Parts: sequence; C-alpha cells; structure tokens
Amino acid sequence: MAIYLDNNVGLKIATIDLSQYVTSITLTQTFDEVETTAMSTSASASHTYAKGLESSTLAVDFLNDHAASAVQATLQAAYGTSVTAVVIPVKGTAVSATNPLYTVSILINNLTPVGAPGTPADYARSSMTFTCTSSVAYATTGSF
Repeated sequence: MAIYLDNNVGLKIATIDLSQYVTSITLTQTFDEVETTAMSTSASASHTYAKGLESSTLAVDFLNDHAASAVQATLQAAYGTSVTAVVIPVKGTAVSATNPLYTVSILINNLTPVGAPGTPADYARSSMTFTCTSSVAYATTGSF
C-alpha cells in the first residue's frame, strides 16, 4: 500500500503553480445517480440506478497573496470563467500509478480577496470550493 504524507500536494490553476499557497485541498469526485427502476412483480425487487452527470468539486484553503501570479491575481483574472486545474498528490515526484495526475475544469465562482476570520496576528486565508465544469481526468503518465 502506498501511503504518503499529505504535505506536498501540487496545484496549478490556469497554468499558474499555486502549490506554495495551499494549506488544504480536497478533490471530491461525485456523479448524479439516475434512477432506472422499472415496475416489477418480484418481492425482492429493489431500486436500480445508473451513473448520471458528474458533479465534482475542488475545495482549497489558500494563504492569500496579491502579488502577480499569486493566489488573488490568478483567481481575480479568472473570476466568472472556467479554467483548468491540475492536482498531483506529491509535487516534485514523477506522475505514476502511485502519484496520479488529476485534471479538471473549474468555475471560479467565488473569491475571498480579504482573509478569513482569525486573530489579528493570523495570516490572511481563503477557503474556497469550486464547481468542476468537466469530468475529472485521471492519468498515470504525463507531467505536472
């Protein structure tokens, strides 16, 4: 079993590497369940379902930075549009079966340009969840 320390996840949004600003990331793959149950006289009949449309999300906690090619500049430029996001579990390690690459389009549908709640001495942070506008592509070859 390949277990890894979740402290070096790579994230690119709109080709900009934002990995150094990520404090937490969760890619959740889900799809709609479409009921396909037909009438039945069997006493053991149960509901049946088929895979529907994918409705995945990408949740990211960032340390805010307004510099060029940093978090807020990248997200502000993409606000209201869909852009490509690329995620790798262990940045700096080759893409493989134990370190796959996930690629998806995300809708930049929310921003937190001024930091999240905390004490006056905290770093400015943003917690955002983006809706995926494509299926999540899984690859065991390629490059981050």
